[in-house]
Amino acid sequence: MIGIVVTGHGHFPSGLLSAIELVAGKPENVAAVDFEGGQSQADLQTALDAAIRGLEGDEVLVLADLVGGTPFNTASTIREQIPGKQVKVLAGINMAGMVEAVFSRAMADFGQLAGMVAEAAHSGIVNLENLEGPGEEPEFEDGL
Repeated sequence: MIGIVVTGHGHFPSGLLSAIELVAGKPENVAAVDFEGGQSQADLQTALDAAIRGLEGDEVLVLADLVGGTPFNTASTIREQIPGKQVKVLAGINMAGMVEAVFSRAMADFGQLAGMVAEAAHSGIVNLENLEGPGEEPEFEDGL
């Protein structure tokens, strides 16, 4: 099974993983690596390296919060330095993208998964006003 590491600033990664657990149960072969105040880039690199190496399988999708941020940059730097692991790095992860990653990784091949996650994250951003017609309230089914 494709491994997933979510990383980012503060407690965003562990918070996102906590939210996924509420919606879908605790996913297997997933790790969160928080980058907290006071940590150095070297500390983050050590934690990301350990998380990637600790996952089963040889394919790992790293999902970072922000392009150009330290977690994204660090993951991008170490992705080819871990023998035996093929690592892809995406930035801009949100709940919609994380749900896609967790549920689709069993059915998609590694080459397709990154694109599927990016598309889900992008399309998961919706303006409520675009869901409403003139003078009407949008209808929603029960939540997840």
